[in-house]
Amino acid sequence: MPEFFGRYQRAIADAMRAELRPHDLPLYTTLRYYLGWVDTDGNFDPQPAGKAVRPTLCMLACEAAGGNPLDAVPAAVSLEFVHNFSLVHDDIEDGDRLRRHRLTVWAVWGIPVAIESGNAFLCVADLTVSKLVERGVPRDVALYVGHTIAEHYLAMVEGQYLDISFENRLEVTIEEYLAMIRRKTGALLECSVFAGALVGAARKNDGRVTEALRHIGKALGYVFQIRDDVLGVWGGPETGKPVGADITRKKKSLPAVHALSTASGAARQELHSIYAKDRIEGSDLERVLEIMSDLKTRQYCDVLAREHWQTAKSVLQSSALSKEPLANHTLRDFMELGEFLLARES
Repeated sequence: MPEFFGRYQRAIADAMRAELRPHDLPLYTTLRYYLGWVDTDGNFDPQPAGKAVRPTLCMLACEAAGGNPLDAVPAAVSLEFVHNFSLVHDDIEDGDRLRRHRLTVWAVWGIPVAIESGNAFLCVADLTVSKLVERGVPRDVALYVGHTIAEHYLAMVEGQYLDISFENRLEVTIEEYLAMIRRKTGALLECSVFAGALVGAARKNDGRVTEALRHIGKALGYVFQIRDDVLGVWGGPETGKPVGADITRKKKSLPAVHALSTASGAARQELHSIYAKDRIEGSDLERVLEIMSDLKTRQYCDVLAREHWQTAKSVLQSSALSKEPLANHTLRDFMELGEFLLARES
Protein backbone atom coordinates (compact mmCIF):
# COMPACT_ATOMS: atom_id res chain seq x y z
CA MET A 1 0.00 0.00 0.00
CA PRO A 2 1.19 3.56 -0.67
CA GLU A 3 2.71 5.07 2.47
CA PHE A 4 0.23 7.95 2.61
CA PHE A 5 -2.56 5.50 3.53
CA GLY A 6 -1.09 5.39 7.01
CA ARG A 7 -1.59 9.14 7.37
CA TYR A 8 -5.35 8.80 7.81
CA GLN A 9 -5.88 5.26 9.14
CA ARG A 10 -6.04 6.13 12.84
CA ALA A 11 -8.57 8.93 12.32
CA ILE A 12 -10.75 6.69 10.13
CA ALA A 13 -10.63 3.72 12.52
CA ASP A 14 -11.32 5.81 15.61
CA ALA A 15 -14.27 7.57 13.98
CA MET A 16 -15.81 4.30 12.76
CA ARG A 17 -15.64 2.81 16.24
CA ALA A 18 -17.11 5.98 17.73
CA GLU A 19 -20.10 5.81 15.38
CA LEU A 20 -20.94 2.24 16.39
CA ARG A 21 -20.15 2.59 20.09
CA PRO A 22 -23.64 3.77 21.18
CA HIS A 23 -25.34 0.78 19.52
CA ASP A 24 -25.54 -2.38 21.61
CA LEU A 25 -28.25 -4.52 20.01
CA PRO A 26 -26.98 -7.92 18.76
CA LEU A 27 -27.54 -6.58 15.24
CA TYR A 28 -24.46 -4.41 15.64
CA THR A 29 -22.34 -7.42 16.56
CA THR A 30 -22.74 -8.46 12.93
CA LEU A 31 -21.39 -5.09 11.79
CA ARG A 32 -18.43 -5.17 14.18
CA TYR A 33 -17.74 -8.78 13.16
CA TYR A 34 -17.78 -7.88 9.46
CA LEU A 35 -15.36 -5.02 10.10
CA GLY A 36 -12.99 -7.47 11.78
CA TRP A 37 -13.25 -6.12 15.32
CA VAL A 38 -14.97 -9.00 17.17
CA ASP A 39 -15.80 -12.68 16.80
CA THR A 40 -19.30 -14.04 16.23
CA ASP A 41 -20.04 -13.80 19.97
CA GLY A 42 -18.99 -10.16 20.13
CA ASN A 43 -15.68 -10.85 21.88
CA PHE A 44 -12.65 -8.74 21.00
CA ASP A 45 -10.97 -10.45 18.05
CA PRO A 46 -9.01 -7.96 15.91
CA GLN A 47 -8.44 -9.00 12.30
CA PRO A 48 -6.24 -7.31 9.67
CA ALA A 49 -7.84 -4.03 8.64
CA GLY A 50 -9.10 -3.50 5.11
CA LYS A 51 -7.42 -1.09 2.73
CA ALA A 52 -9.98 1.67 3.40
CA VAL A 53 -9.47 2.98 -0.13
CA ARG A 54 -12.61 5.11 -0.23
CA PRO A 55 -12.21 7.00 3.06
CA THR A 56 -8.52 7.48 2.34
CA LEU A 57 -9.32 8.96 -1.07
CA CYS A 58 -11.84 11.27 0.56
CA MET A 59 -9.35 12.65 3.08
CA LEU A 60 -6.56 12.90 0.50
CA ALA A 61 -8.83 14.88 -1.84
CA CYS A 62 -9.81 17.19 1.02
CA GLU A 63 -6.16 17.87 1.71
CA ALA A 64 -5.45 18.28 -1.99
CA ALA A 65 -8.17 20.91 -2.28
CA GLY A 66 -6.57 22.94 0.50
CA GLY A 67 -8.61 21.79 3.49
CA ASN A 68 -7.91 20.06 6.76
CA PRO A 69 -8.38 16.32 6.06
CA LEU A 70 -9.86 15.82 9.54
CA ASP A 71 -12.81 17.98 8.47
CA ALA A 72 -13.72 15.27 5.94
CA VAL A 73 -13.76 12.39 8.47
CA PRO A 74 -17.60 12.15 8.69
CA ALA A 75 -17.84 11.90 4.89
CA ALA A 76 -14.91 9.46 4.73
CA VAL A 77 -16.39 7.16 7.37
CA SER A 78 -19.84 7.38 5.78
CA LEU A 79 -18.35 6.16 2.50
CA GLU A 80 -16.68 3.20 4.21
CA PHE A 81 -19.98 2.20 5.83
CA VAL A 82 -21.71 2.47 2.44
CA HIS A 83 -19.01 0.27 0.94
CA ASN A 84 -19.57 -2.37 3.64
CA PHE A 85 -23.33 -2.21 3.07
CA SER A 86 -22.68 -3.14 -0.55
CA LEU A 87 -20.31 -5.96 0.39
CA VAL A 88 -22.71 -7.60 2.85
CA HIS A 89 -25.44 -7.62 0.19
CA ASP A 90 -22.99 -8.70 -2.55
CA ASP A 91 -22.05 -11.73 -0.45
CA ILE A 92 -25.70 -12.77 -0.36
CA GLU A 93 -26.27 -12.18 -4.07
CA ASP A 94 -23.10 -14.04 -5.08
CA GLY A 95 -23.49 -16.83 -2.52
CA ASP A 96 -20.01 -16.11 -1.15
CA ARG A 97 -19.39 -17.73 2.22
CA LEU A 98 -15.98 -16.14 2.79
CA ARG A 99 -14.82 -12.52 2.84
CA ARG A 100 -11.41 -11.42 4.14
CA HIS A 101 -10.74 -15.05 5.13
CA ARG A 102 -13.76 -15.14 7.50
CA LEU A 103 -17.30 -16.43 7.12
CA THR A 104 -19.63 -13.79 5.71
CA VAL A 105 -22.56 -12.43 7.73
CA TRP A 106 -25.17 -14.50 5.92
CA ALA A 107 -23.07 -17.66 6.29
CA VAL A 108 -23.03 -17.16 10.09
CA TRP A 109 -26.42 -15.62 10.87
CA GLY A 110 -28.50 -16.37 7.77
CA ILE A 111 -29.78 -14.26 4.91
CA PRO A 112 -32.53 -12.30 6.75
CA VAL A 113 -30.09 -11.07 9.41
CA ALA A 114 -27.49 -10.27 6.77
CA ILE A 115 -29.98 -8.13 4.85
CA GLU A 116 -30.69 -6.12 8.00
CA SER A 117 -26.97 -5.94 8.76
CA GLY A 118 -26.31 -4.37 5.38
CA ASN A 119 -29.23 -2.00 5.82
CA ALA A 120 -27.87 -0.95 9.22
CA PHE A 121 -24.50 -0.10 7.63
CA LEU A 122 -26.31 2.18 5.19
CA CYS A 123 -28.38 3.91 7.88
CA VAL A 124 -25.30 4.53 10.02
CA ALA A 125 -23.59 5.96 6.93
CA ASP A 126 -26.40 8.48 6.47
CA LEU A 127 -26.25 9.51 10.12
CA THR A 128 -22.47 9.84 10.04
CA VAL A 129 -22.21 12.23 7.10
CA SER A 130 -24.68 14.57 8.81
CA LYS A 131 -21.96 15.33 11.38
CA LEU A 132 -19.90 17.35 8.89
CA VAL A 133 -21.41 20.52 10.35
CA GLU A 134 -19.90 19.62 13.73
CA ARG A 135 -16.50 19.75 12.03
CA GLY A 136 -17.11 23.33 10.94
CA VAL A 137 -18.13 22.55 7.36
CA PRO A 138 -20.68 25.14 6.13
CA ARG A 139 -24.21 23.74 6.35
CA ASP A 140 -24.97 24.13 2.64
CA VAL A 141 -21.78 22.27 1.73
CA ALA A 142 -22.49 19.54 4.29
CA LEU A 143 -25.98 19.05 2.86
CA TYR A 144 -24.61 18.86 -0.67
CA VAL A 145 -21.99 16.29 0.36
CA GLY A 146 -24.72 14.15 1.96
CA HIS A 147 -26.84 14.44 -1.18
CA THR A 148 -23.81 13.56 -3.33
CA ILE A 149 -23.07 10.40 -1.34
CA ALA A 150 -26.71 9.26 -1.52
CA GLU A 151 -26.82 9.99 -5.25
CA HIS A 152 -23.71 7.93 -5.85
CA TYR A 153 -24.69 4.96 -3.74
CA LEU A 154 -27.94 4.83 -5.69
CA ALA A 155 -25.80 4.67 -8.84
CA MET A 156 -23.80 1.87 -7.19
CA VAL A 157 -27.01 -0.11 -6.60
CA GLU A 158 -28.00 0.48 -10.24
CA GLY A 159 -24.63 -0.88 -11.32
CA GLN A 160 -25.07 -3.98 -9.19
CA TYR A 161 -28.47 -4.53 -10.80
CA LEU A 162 -26.92 -4.27 -14.26
CA ASP A 163 -24.16 -6.68 -13.28
CA ILE A 164 -26.75 -9.23 -12.12
CA SER A 165 -28.77 -8.76 -15.32
CA PHE A 166 -25.66 -9.54 -17.40
CA GLU A 167 -25.48 -13.02 -15.87
CA ASN A 168 -28.40 -14.16 -18.02
CA ARG A 169 -26.95 -12.77 -21.24
CA LEU A 170 -24.38 -14.58 -23.34
CA GLU A 171 -22.90 -11.42 -24.79
CA VAL A 172 -22.37 -7.97 -23.31
CA THR A 173 -20.69 -5.18 -25.25
CA ILE A 174 -17.61 -3.37 -23.97
CA GLU A 175 -19.68 -0.17 -23.86
CA GLU A 176 -22.34 -1.84 -21.70
CA TYR A 177 -19.70 -3.24 -19.41
CA LEU A 178 -18.02 0.16 -18.95
CA ALA A 179 -21.40 1.77 -18.24
CA MET A 180 -22.02 -0.87 -15.59
CA ILE A 181 -18.71 -0.46 -13.74
CA ARG A 182 -19.06 3.31 -14.02
CA ARG A 183 -21.94 2.83 -11.60
CA LYS A 184 -21.12 -0.31 -9.64
CA THR A 185 -17.53 0.51 -8.68
CA GLY A 186 -16.76 3.88 -10.18
CA ALA A 187 -19.60 5.82 -8.56
CA LEU A 188 -18.41 5.38 -4.99
CA LEU A 189 -14.74 5.93 -5.85
CA GLU A 190 -15.58 9.08 -7.81
CA CYS A 191 -17.77 10.23 -4.92
CA SER A 192 -14.96 9.62 -2.43
CA VAL A 193 -12.69 12.06 -4.23
CA PHE A 194 -15.45 14.55 -5.04
CA ALA A 195 -16.88 14.63 -1.51
CA GLY A 196 -13.44 15.18 -0.03
CA ALA A 197 -12.75 17.93 -2.54
CA LEU A 198 -16.05 19.65 -1.69
CA VAL A 199 -15.12 19.72 1.99
CA GLY A 200 -11.56 20.86 1.31
CA ALA A 201 -12.61 23.68 -1.00
CA ALA A 202 -15.67 24.70 1.05
CA ARG A 203 -14.19 28.00 2.20
CA LYS A 204 -12.52 28.78 -1.12
CA ASN A 205 -15.45 27.91 -3.39
CA ASP A 206 -13.00 26.78 -6.08
CA GLY A 207 -15.13 24.83 -8.55
CA ARG A 208 -12.23 24.15 -10.92
CA VAL A 209 -10.36 22.15 -8.30
CA THR A 210 -13.39 20.13 -7.17
CA GLU A 211 -14.39 19.22 -10.73
CA ALA A 212 -10.83 18.31 -11.67
CA LEU A 213 -10.57 16.02 -8.65
CA ARG A 214 -13.95 14.52 -9.51
CA HIS A 215 -12.65 13.56 -12.96
CA ILE A 216 -9.62 11.95 -11.32
CA GLY A 217 -11.90 9.89 -9.07
CA LYS A 218 -13.92 8.77 -12.08
CA ALA A 219 -10.81 7.59 -13.93
CA LEU A 220 -9.46 5.80 -10.85
CA GLY A 221 -12.79 3.96 -10.56
CA TYR A 222 -12.25 2.40 -13.98
CA VAL A 223 -8.65 1.50 -13.13
CA PHE A 224 -9.69 -0.14 -9.85
CA GLN A 225 -12.42 -2.33 -11.36
CA ILE A 226 -10.49 -3.36 -14.48
CA ARG A 227 -7.59 -4.48 -12.30
CA ASP A 228 -10.07 -6.33 -10.08
CA ASP A 229 -11.36 -8.14 -13.16
CA VAL A 230 -7.85 -9.14 -14.19
CA LEU A 231 -7.17 -10.57 -10.73
CA GLY A 232 -10.50 -12.41 -10.84
CA VAL A 233 -9.35 -14.38 -13.90
CA TRP A 234 -5.58 -14.63 -13.64
CA GLY A 235 -5.29 -14.38 -9.86
CA GLY A 236 -2.39 -13.05 -7.88
CA PRO A 237 -0.32 -14.24 -4.94
CA GLU A 238 -2.42 -12.28 -2.44
CA THR A 239 -5.93 -12.72 -3.87
CA GLY A 240 -6.57 -16.12 -2.36
CA LYS A 241 -8.50 -16.96 -5.54
CA PRO A 242 -7.63 -19.77 -7.95
CA VAL A 243 -6.83 -18.88 -11.54
CA GLY A 244 -10.05 -18.65 -13.52
CA ALA A 245 -12.30 -18.01 -10.51
CA ASP A 246 -14.52 -15.51 -12.34
CA ILE A 247 -14.68 -17.73 -15.41
CA THR A 248 -15.87 -20.68 -13.31
CA ARG A 249 -18.71 -18.48 -12.02
CA LYS A 250 -19.42 -17.25 -15.58
CA LYS A 251 -19.04 -13.69 -14.32
CA LYS A 252 -19.30 -11.11 -17.11
CA SER A 253 -16.16 -9.26 -16.09
CA LEU A 254 -14.04 -7.45 -18.68
CA PRO A 255 -11.98 -10.51 -19.74
CA ALA A 256 -15.14 -12.51 -20.49
CA VAL A 257 -16.81 -9.57 -22.21
CA HIS A 258 -13.74 -9.01 -24.38
CA ALA A 259 -13.35 -12.67 -25.31
CA LEU A 260 -17.03 -13.27 -26.08
CA SER A 261 -17.31 -10.12 -28.18
CA THR A 262 -13.96 -10.47 -29.98
CA ALA A 263 -13.66 -14.18 -30.76
CA SER A 264 -14.66 -15.33 -34.24
CA GLY A 265 -15.17 -18.55 -36.14
CA ALA A 266 -14.67 -21.82 -34.29
CA ALA A 267 -13.33 -20.09 -31.16
CA ARG A 268 -16.50 -18.00 -30.92
CA GLN A 269 -18.73 -21.07 -31.27
CA GLU A 270 -16.65 -22.90 -28.68
CA LEU A 271 -16.90 -20.06 -26.18
CA HIS A 272 -20.66 -19.83 -26.68
CA SER A 273 -20.99 -23.58 -26.10
CA ILE A 274 -18.90 -23.47 -22.92
CA TYR A 275 -20.67 -20.41 -21.48
CA ALA A 276 -24.04 -22.09 -22.09
CA LYS A 277 -23.15 -24.64 -19.40
CA ASP A 278 -24.15 -24.22 -15.75
CA ARG A 279 -20.54 -24.08 -14.58
CA ILE A 280 -17.17 -23.81 -16.29
CA GLU A 281 -14.39 -26.00 -14.94
CA GLY A 282 -11.75 -28.56 -15.85
CA SER A 283 -10.86 -28.72 -19.54
CA ASP A 284 -13.51 -26.11 -20.38
CA LEU A 285 -11.83 -23.60 -18.04
CA GLU A 286 -8.44 -24.36 -19.57
CA ARG A 287 -9.87 -23.83 -23.06
CA VAL A 288 -11.40 -20.46 -22.16
CA LEU A 289 -8.03 -19.35 -20.78
CA GLU A 290 -6.33 -20.54 -24.00
CA ILE A 291 -8.76 -18.56 -26.15
CA MET A 292 -8.25 -15.47 -23.99
CA SER A 293 -4.50 -15.91 -24.44
CA ASP A 294 -4.90 -16.14 -28.22
CA LEU A 295 -7.07 -13.00 -28.21
CA LYS A 296 -4.56 -11.16 -25.97
CA THR A 297 -7.40 -10.43 -23.58
CA ARG A 298 -5.18 -9.73 -20.60
CA GLN A 299 -3.09 -7.27 -22.60
CA TYR A 300 -6.28 -5.53 -23.72
CA CYS A 301 -7.44 -5.16 -20.10
CA ASP A 302 -4.05 -3.85 -18.97
CA VAL A 303 -3.94 -1.30 -21.79
CA LEU A 304 -7.48 -0.10 -21.06
CA ALA A 305 -6.68 0.37 -17.37
CA ARG A 306 -3.55 2.33 -18.22
CA GLU A 307 -5.48 4.53 -20.65
CA HIS A 308 -7.84 5.54 -17.85
CA TRP A 309 -4.87 6.18 -15.57
CA GLN A 310 -3.36 8.41 -18.25
CA THR A 311 -6.61 10.36 -18.25
CA ALA A 312 -6.27 10.87 -14.50
CA LYS A 313 -2.62 11.88 -14.87
CA SER A 314 -3.45 14.49 -17.48
CA VAL A 315 -5.98 16.06 -15.10
CA LEU A 316 -3.48 15.94 -12.24
CA GLN A 317 -1.03 17.89 -14.38
CA SER A 318 -3.65 20.35 -15.67
CA SER A 319 -3.58 24.07 -15.01
CA ALA A 320 -6.48 23.80 -12.54
CA LEU A 321 -4.32 21.69 -10.24
CA SER A 322 -0.87 23.13 -11.00
CA LYS A 323 -0.82 25.46 -8.00
CA GLU A 324 -0.59 24.82 -4.30
CA PRO A 325 -1.52 22.71 -2.48
CA LEU A 326 -1.87 19.90 -5.03
CA ALA A 327 1.52 20.61 -6.59
CA ASN A 328 3.25 19.38 -3.41
CA HIS A 329 2.95 16.05 -1.61
CA THR A 330 -0.68 15.37 -2.56
CA LEU A 331 0.20 15.34 -6.25
CA ARG A 332 2.86 12.73 -5.53
CA ASP A 333 0.35 10.78 -3.44
CA PHE A 334 -2.19 10.64 -6.27
CA MET A 335 0.54 9.58 -8.69
CA GLU A 336 1.64 6.82 -6.32
CA LEU A 337 -1.97 5.70 -5.85
CA GLY A 338 -2.58 5.37 -9.58
CA GLU A 339 0.50 3.24 -10.10
CA PHE A 340 -0.46 1.10 -7.09
CA LEU A 341 -3.98 0.48 -8.43
CA LEU A 342 -2.57 -0.56 -11.80
CA ALA A 343 -0.30 -3.18 -10.24
CA ARG A 344 -2.07 -4.27 -7.04
CA GLU A 345 -2.17 -7.99 -6.33
CA SER A 346 -5.23 -8.13 -4.06
